[in-house]
Amino acid sequence: MVDGNTGSSIGDGRIVARLPSIPRQNWVLDPLQDSLFIIAAPLVILSMAIAAFLLLGAAVATTLILTTHIVMTVAHHLPTFIRLYGDVALFARHRWTFLIAPLLPLTIALLVGGWLIAHDLPVENLLYLFLLAVIWDPYHFLMQHYGFMRVYDRINTAPRALAARMDLLLCATGFVAIMLASGDWLTGLLTDLYRSTGWPLLQWVTSAGLAVVQWIGTRVALGMLAAYAVYLLWCHRQGHAISWVKLALYASTFGVMALAYTPNDWIASMAPGWSFKAGFAAVGIVHMTQYLAIVWRYNRGLAGHADRVRSGVFARWHQRGGWLVGAGYVALCLAYGELLTTQWDSRWLMVVLIAVGLTSTLMHYYFDGFIWKLRQGANQQHLALPGATADTASREALARKPLPVLARQLLYFGLPLALLTGGALSVWSGAQTGYQAYLLQAQQRSQAGDSEAAGQLARAAYAAMNRELPIAKRLADLAPSAAHDAELALLIYNQSRFEHVVMPHLDGADAASIAALANAHRERIGQAAALMRRALSRGEALATTDGRAMRTQDAQRVLDSWYAELDRTDPRPEPKPRP
Repeated sequence: MVDGNTGSSIGDGRIVARLPSIPRQNWVLDPLQDSLFIIAAPLVILSMAIAAFLLLGAAVATTLILTTHIVMTVAHHLPTFIRLYGDVALFARHRWTFLIAPLLPLTIALLVGGWLIAHDLPVENLLYLFLLAVIWDPYHFLMQHYGFMRVYDRINTAPRALAARMDLLLCATGFVAIMLASGDWLTGLLTDLYRSTGWPLLQWVTSAGLAVVQWIGTRVALGMLAAYAVYLLWCHRQGHAISWVKLALYASTFGVMALAYTPNDWIASMAPGWSFKAGFAAVGIVHMTQYLAIVWRYNRGLAGHADRVRSGVFARWHQRGGWLVGAGYVALCLAYGELLTTQWDSRWLMVVLIAVGLTSTLMHYYFDGFIWKLRQGANQQHLALPGATADTASREALARKPLPVLARQLLYFGLPLALLTGGALSVWSGAQTGYQAYLLQAQQRSQAGDSEAAGQLARAAYAAMNRELPIAKRLADLAPSAAHDAELALLIYNQSRFEHVVMPHLDGADAASIAALANAHRERIGQAAALMRRALSRGEALATTDGRAMRTQDAQRVLDSWYAELDRTDPRPEPKPRP
């Protein structure tokens, strides 16, 4: 017989010690599929991305990765809505939230899109609303990874609260440290906020301050990693099973993130031209494959509960399962992503697609925040987790009235979208228009013979340059790159030309005054040339002041023209030597 307290076998007067049984590792799909689509997915996708860089070149590979990421990002929203539709009890519990929440972002986007069309402005301006999603996205990614950690850790018999807290701290500190170390994420976000809404938050960040924050983030993450190692040792000594699958997922995900997000010699040598943007998109594709897998598993488990599953096609196909049905599920999601990300000639259709895409993104983030709590019995049951409990979640949400739910959504979505819209309107009104647009309009008016209007537009261009110059300098300081160096070089040259040549002419300065400004202009040309030369030496992708790609040969041609201008204005008789 077996003594249930000691786990020992008792017979013939002897007590034979028996080793404690090790709980069986649980899986989302099965060992093989989990290993491929979840655990090793970061390594697989990174390898494919590097191969694309080597075979196709940096420009084509980056475009391919970004396009795939955009389509799959929208594609993986659909499984959220499939789950909401298929789980009758879940929909009943949160009915008013599911019905009211999508209305706010959809309505705001459609109204602003209509305003853009009425004022003959590009509908692409509507993309400023996605800045809310850009801010939300890292948190969403982090919590999904943490959720998978908790799923795989179900074999651990350590106190649930302690285990969950340790996993969350490990994920959060590592994630924050890597995002800060990347350099480009924070500066890119703040730059987009400035260019789309006019918010000058970037000017509040200094390179010294960013370096301190990065140093603190790295030390905190390393300290937490050491504390987690102590926690694992404690689990081992207490007889709590350790999920090596969970640890493998953490290592693959954060190891690939560190390689793909942060500047390092390894990725630069393996994939010349690699950028944070390409790395972020590649790791984002991993997020999609993992999400498709877990929703498929949940819906398969849900289909076996007649009291919760929606009858009809949903129940029938998920009960059937199999590779064929699974492939159809993936294809349907990809079709959804392709539809919402396709460019069309119709401006109204594009407004509708952008509005639906924004709503899809925000609802995916928002709904996932509360429908995937592992403490809910339904999630444990339908994911077939060890020790699953009955679904005892409160149905108090059924008693909520529409107006309180609407008030909550106004706070969640109405307020931030309204703030972004206010900033965007100031940009569209001309207060923050880029100087290139003013220069184009000035040239058009000059060609039409309207010198007065051309002069006014030239002054507006000069004012815009003075606004943009501190931002460009801050970007080049915070996140050094060829693109930022080239962008700053062009802006320094153009601003100097206006300050020392164009504006004095417009103000009616005499020839002697204009000649006196020549030396200051030459000095600025030298600064711009040094920056452009450094940009070319980096061997990275270049960009103009409006963020568009710039070819290497075009940058070299610009640099040569600056050297020629220096030679023409050099007071010495001999040509100015080239560095």
